[in-house]
Amino acid sequence: MWMSVSISRKKENADNYMTAGGKIGFGVSAASMTATWIWASSMYASATAGYTYGISGPIHYGLWGALMILFIYPFGRRIRKVAPKAHTLAEVMYARHGRSSQLMLAGSNVVGSVISLTSNFIAGGALIAMLSPLSFGTGILIIAGGVLLYTLWSGFRASVLTDFAQVMAMLGAAAIIIPVIFFTAGGPSMFVEGASNLTPAQGNFFSSEAFMHQGAPYIAAVLAYAIGNQTIAQRLFAVREDLIKPTFITATFGYGATVIGIGMVGVMALYLGVTPLDGDINNLLPQMAGTYLGPILLGLAFLMIIGSLSS
Repeated sequence: MWMSVSISRKKENADNYMTAGGKIGFGVSAASMTATWIWASSMYASATAGYTYGISGPIHYGLWGALMILFIYPFGRRIRKVAPKAHTLAEVMYARHGRSSQLMLAGSNVVGSVISLTSNFIAGGALIAMLSPLSFGTGILIIAGGVLLYTLWSGFRASVLTDFAQVMAMLGAAAIIIPVIFFTAGGPSMFVEGASNLTPAQGNFFSSEAFMHQGAPYIAAVLAYAIGNQTIAQRLFAVREDLIKPTFITATFGYGATVIGIGMVGVMALYLGVTPLDGDINNLLPQMAGTYLGPILLGLAFLMIIGSLSS
């Protein structure tokens, strides 16, 4: 909220509110794109993939998701060329194909946004209920209310600046938390002692099971989702046109490193023979953090996950 209030303007126009005038610089835009692509599913599902398929699971999850950001790049250059003043993908559809196509894309984006919001709110509410005295419903209200307020206050500028803060927190937390869990849980010896907990498929880096059940469906899903996803397109319209290429390349590496790293927590849980709390595999990430981190680092992990939900 402090960041949002500090950049608010008395006189606002649609271009600035929706896309910050198309003049966002490299660092902020790359960080915002990375943060936007890391949502609740990125954190939880990557850890789940590691626990389910072994070390190849997070790589299938994170690699294809990262390459999908890069996949948008040629489309993005073309879109900015044919529609330099557009604010949304639906506007581009209207200009090129008419009202029916615009409404179809807008409708699919509304449905997709509702699904992603629901996923983030549920994950955030559950996390807050697990790690604090607050209830599930209160956690949902805190996350939803906070994001809504700063977005209404300063529009897209608030979104990208808070994304920048969130991705710095996420990258910093991941760089500290993952090694700490690794060494606290036993270090390299866990991979020797826990090898018996793996099936042959889980122990195989080139597992066909992991590719068929995790990699292949995800390739199809993310490529389709990438082309029509408004959250990434919004940043495409906002970044300076000469900075599109370095922005997409940097976001590709930022997303892949963060998500694959978080997925390794699930791999460690597999080697350690951890049973998910209440039989729910979605509890795996906070459960590992709560088991192997002290209060300060647990708070850092909490902020990392909340940042991913809010971005």
